[in-house]
Amino acid sequence: QGMLRALPTRYKACTRRLMSDASHFTAIVAESFGGPEVLQLSSRRRDELGPLLAGQLLVQIHAAGVNPSDTYVRLGPKGPWAATPHLLPKLPFTPGKDGAGIVAAVGEGTVGAPPIGSRVYTTGSLTGTYSELALCEVQHVRPLPDNVSFAQGACVGVPCATAYRALFSRCSVKAGDAIFIHGASGAVGLAAVQLAAANGCHVVGSAGTAEGIAAVRAAGAHAAVNHREEGHLGEAQAALPAEASGKFDVVLEMAAHANLVSDLSLLRRGGQVAIIGSKAQPIELNPRLLMPSELNVKGVFLSAASAEELDATHRALFSEMARGALAPVVAVELPLSDAPAAHVDVMSTRGKAGNIVLKVM
Repeated sequence: QGMLRALPTRYKACTRRLMSDASHFTAIVAESFGGPEVLQLSSRRRDELGPLLAGQLLVQIHAAGVNPSDTYVRLGPKGPWAATPHLLPKLPFTPGKDGAGIVAAVGEGTVGAPPIGSRVYTTGSLTGTYSELALCEVQHVRPLPDNVSFAQGACVGVPCATAYRALFSRCSVKAGDAIFIHGASGAVGLAAVQLAAANGCHVVGSAGTAEGIAAVRAAGAHAAVNHREEGHLGEAQAALPAEASGKFDVVLEMAAHANLVSDLSLLRRGGQVAIIGSKAQPIELNPRLLMPSELNVKGVFLSAASAEELDATHRALFSEMARGALAPVVAVELPLSDAPAAHVDVMSTRGKAGNIVLKVM
């Protein structure tokens, strides 16, 4: 009861319920790998989470972010992550790394944890975030600024961190750089538009629908083009200021299997393509295209980041959110039971602009 009295008033009701009815909670559980149908709404016992150890937190999840990588995990050894089996969970499992909610409990001896009752977002979970409760390691729980909703907070872990890594860690963009975001209406793309524009870059983005183009412009892009229309690359170049001479410093690419070769024609000498997304298929590329202008092609894989890089990334993201430069875009909120539909929608090429979020509480 002393713990409860110490909580902020607005969190007492939900935490009192958690403490008094701790035997069961609701979660999405997959008993096997496979299609979206393996995601089933289930009741789980609290003791299935195991004891709360030093270095661990229990987070009461209010919203969970749905990312393409969640579908790769769901597909298991027959999916895109077949080559990285160490990233696949043991069966049965609850999906989800990204979520936002309230710290409900902290393991004894944990150092550096947000206080009980704090608003937080997660960047990983030992037990999955498509759930009312998620067991997390302390390094995967980050403070959520007061001006950011739980739904928005559920969009930070993968999308915003990936955008930041592509721009600043992999490509070292700076004020004045010309950036083309090829596929800018998704969760990563819209975060990249906001971050690049807020840091003084000239940003052009592409989308495939009128809704997407409007979202890209609203996020701060100086121009937006329709990548389903012939000639869109020329339109993107024409949107640059005169001093850029029609060339970009950096291209962020969401579909490298289709666009990598054409992206190279957009770059200035020493320019960079950062591959954020691609189907697992071979393409034809003449290596000599890279040589005359000494172009660079870089992969972006958030899981490859070191602990130090991730810490710096999330400190920067907190600052950007707190000052209003970064506002994660929620495309749609669905009930937790609609997780299968969310997995279909997140992989749709004509999905809504922004991030799909599951409303947990």
